[in-house]
Amino acid sequence: MAIGLCKLNGNQRKSLRSIFCVLNIIEVLIGATITGVSIYVCVAISPTIISEKAEINLIFIVYAIFGINIMINWLIGLKICNKCINQAHKKSTNNLLLLWYCAGTNTVITLIIIANFSTKANKHIAKSMKNSIQGDMKLYFSDPESKETIDRIQYGFECCGYESYKDWYDVEWLNSDIINTKASLVQEIRFGSEKLNLPIVPFSCCKIDYPLQCLHDPLQQVEFTNVWVDKPNTVTDSLNTIGCVEKMKIPLEQFVDGFVMVVSAVTFLHVIIIALSRFLYTSARNAILLFDPEGVAPGWIFGRGDCGYARGKTLTELMGITSKILEKRIVNQKRKGKSRSKGITSETSMEFDFYGQTASSKTVF
Repeated sequence: MAIGLCKLNGNQRKSLRSIFCVLNIIEVLIGATITGVSIYVCVAISPTIISEKAEINLIFIVYAIFGINIMINWLIGLKICNKCINQAHKKSTNNLLLLWYCAGTNTVITLIIIANFSTKANKHIAKSMKNSIQGDMKLYFSDPESKETIDRIQYGFECCGYESYKDWYDVEWLNSDIINTKASLVQEIRFGSEKLNLPIVPFSCCKIDYPLQCLHDPLQQVEFTNVWVDKPNTVTDSLNTIGCVEKMKIPLEQFVDGFVMVVSAVTFLHVIIIALSRFLYTSARNAILLFDPEGVAPGWIFGRGDCGYARGKTLTELMGITSKILEKRIVNQKRKGKSRSKGITSETSMEFDFYGQTASSKTVF
């Protein structure tokens, strides 16, 4: 019994070959896109996310490697496509096709695993970003490198804090070495008596395009101190209020989500390509075995002659061809004097083992 049995003539096989080639080219383009985008992330995006650059580079380098694997695998598929039509009667074509299926399926399965891993890794990177930014915020005045890192991130992503600008109010980045804690203004604006929490943020939190003065430090902008109490919205209007982790993880989430969608597309196309290649190969092979390379022949996903399977109807039974018609075809081929007729006849007898039958044409067909 053949699975997915259909009968194709020569023109239909040529059309199927064209579709098969187009789908392979699409897979190659997808692989090139994955590689190109991954390289772009490593070169352009990763350096801006200073805190987790190494982890991000690792993930997208793996993406790039498998993007190259996709390109190579489906470029080979274009070559296999021609063999399915022109050399379908050879055992080497069947073996190469099975090897190609295994290689492609292995690539797809690995991509699915990587996509699942990337989703989880992305969440880990977001948490790691938060911890890194929070740590640098605490060292903002005591460590020049931490200050440079925070300012570069907040300027570059137009953000403030790790979750919001109010993180600066909670993190203990100011101390008595910098601020006179006994000053009346400090006592007035601080949030509590236990910790030195003040409504102050670095200048790098200011909006670049804000038309008025940025209100970020009531201790330095004494003349506007009442604004922090009377018009708090005016203060927030001059600041970037969104946290840096939220801004930094957006491009990574977009790339990872896009990669998951691409993997889904690759998987879907891979299944279709396997099915089409099976129809193309088995129909072309059966047409040669029926001594009618351009005529109608059955094709299937799995059937008699595949992997030693020898049950079900023979080709002649499927096509309703008698032994006399088959013998007439052989005679006609010899009369036409085709240069390959002798080679096809001898090679065809080698393929009889696919059907678990003897080399007698009457029995085989």
